[in-house]
Amino acid sequence: MMCRTGALDADGWGRELALGVWLRGRPAEVTLDIDTVWAAGAVDRDRGDDRQRLLVLDTGDTYSF
Repeated sequence: MMCRTGALDADGWGRELALGVWLRGRPAEVTLDIDTVWAAGAVDRDRGDDRQRLLVLDTGDTYSF
């Protein structure tokens, strides 16, 4: 899935992006990988923070990051 968030203010809070996920079966945990894709000539001097990997456990909790 690709989402476009648009420009983010340097000192702002951004916006909420809610995503519901349906899984096959009933796994006790899943891994969620999030990558940042740069386009339209945007440049990021620190590419080390473009990827996040999250372990999501079957606790019934809402995850925010």
